[in-house]
Amino acid sequence: MTTRANVTTYRTPEAEQRYRDLGLWDDVTLVERVRAHAATRPDAIAIIDSADDRRITYAQLWHDASTFASFLMARGIEPGDGVSVQLPNSYETAVVDLGVLAAGAVLNPLLPNYRAHELRHVLAVSHAKAYVTPHTYRGFDHLAMARDLCASLPEVHTHVVVAPAFETRGEFASESFELREVLASTPRNDAALPALDASAVSELIFTSGTEAAPKAIMHSEQTANVNVLGTLEAMELTEHDVVWMPSPIGHSTGLNCGLRVALHAGLPIVLQDRWDPERAAELIERERCTYTLAATTFLNDLVRTLHASPREVSSMRAFGCGGAPVPPDLVVAAAAVGVTVLRIYGSTEGLIITWNRAGSPLDKRANTDGVAMPDVEIEIRDDTDRVVGRGVEGEIHVRGPEVCVGFFDDPVRMANVFTPDGWLRSGDLGVIDAEGYLTIVGRKKEIIIRGGMNIAPREIEDLLCEMPAVRAAAVVGLPDERLGELVCACVVTDEPLELADIVAFLRNRDLATYKLPQALRVVDSIPMTASGKLRKAVLRDAIVAEMQGSR
Repeated sequence: MTTRANVTTYRTPEAEQRYRDLGLWDDVTLVERVRAHAATRPDAIAIIDSADDRRITYAQLWHDASTFASFLMARGIEPGDGVSVQLPNSYETAVVDLGVLAAGAVLNPLLPNYRAHELRHVLAVSHAKAYVTPHTYRGFDHLAMARDLCASLPEVHTHVVVAPAFETRGEFASESFELREVLASTPRNDAALPALDASAVSELIFTSGTEAAPKAIMHSEQTANVNVLGTLEAMELTEHDVVWMPSPIGHSTGLNCGLRVALHAGLPIVLQDRWDPERAAELIERERCTYTLAATTFLNDLVRTLHASPREVSSMRAFGCGGAPVPPDLVVAAAAVGVTVLRIYGSTEGLIITWNRAGSPLDKRANTDGVAMPDVEIEIRDDTDRVVGRGVEGEIHVRGPEVCVGFFDDPVRMANVFTPDGWLRSGDLGVIDAEGYLTIVGRKKEIIIRGGMNIAPREIEDLLCEMPAVRAAAVVGLPDERLGELVCACVVTDEPLELADIVAFLRNRDLATYKLPQALRVVDSIPMTASGKLRKAVLRDAIVAEMQGSR
């Protein structure tokens, strides 16, 4: 491992130099690209915010983003400082994200449905200096939560709130800044913006592992942008393409495979926040959207809607889909309604690893997760770390210029996940066929993937074990046709417990809504190995068999 600017990376200096010599890493940043688009194509549309159908040009986007960067700098934010952004898919989020990067700060994107339980850990670990939230979002008071968090975390000295236009400054306490007023009152000074280092960490993204505490994954402009260039090449995107993004840009998929792809290439991006498949079909048809990357849930809902109410959506020639199993029949059904699905495999650590191509046969598109992205190396290894041949199942190992810098301040995880020669141990099981197509067949890790969102069972288990009535708990994923998996809590208890009881308890512990169990099983005991590890597969298989037997 090597250390640079207080950041430890598993890559050797020789490996880093090799990527530079090959031209895979350069000095270009997303900020530089947007600034250039604003100068050369100022009237080109950058953002289409579907919430109110605003159409914002690259000139306006850069003006607002650079103004926000000037504000952050005036507040004492320096290059390398963390800024946490918890906003929905909207134009304002693009402004804030780009402004954070323009100030040289590290962008920490967060899902709007995170609550105090997750956020207190994230803000503390990331050493965030500023925190950006909605005022209220989907009925939840983010302003009140942010005030409580900032009061308990003195490092977070600046809170910015994004409020609807009808709200006035008088509604906010003096310790919060309202984004509209920030943009209207801050002197903009592009000349004072710092020179950016494309090799420095620019994103810090938290994602759930099998452990209770989420991983803090670091990406640089170099790792993130080589993924963009690979996407543009693999998907054959041109200046005529239009990106549609329903996946949250508060996480890696929406940010790095949606917003970053569009803004780097100078394309328009249609941002959809509230999921509504009928609205999605309307947007694809109206804007002639051509590219997206979204979880199986989005695809399933969209195909059902188009089957019931057909629209002209044949422009959608690259619907990247992954994050949860993609049924082959769904790929075929999507083609029948005009949507070309290209299954993918990726992760926050490795970004896009494999992807079907437009020229891939339908059989491969329906049944595999694609071939390696440009300049990405993939190996399948057995339990002895030996590379196996084609057609043999094993753990997926990945190496390439798009793989993350590493995990922030987490040397134990770094050592467990990365090999000494720079391979990422994915924890996922796969097989590569004779033509080089990868198929995911399972997971070594226990992650539950619900609607494309990773959920760490142990985090929920630890909270459940705080309930006085619970003597033991295990959380497993159950198959679900729409969401991929549902969260099922299995508890040992001496008292009557209902699902509503544990949901209420977990809500009171500020657990994010999407992590709340949808099923409860009261069991006599939790199966364990001789060494004391939970045998969740046994528990899950028994529940699935029970479900199938009751049909």
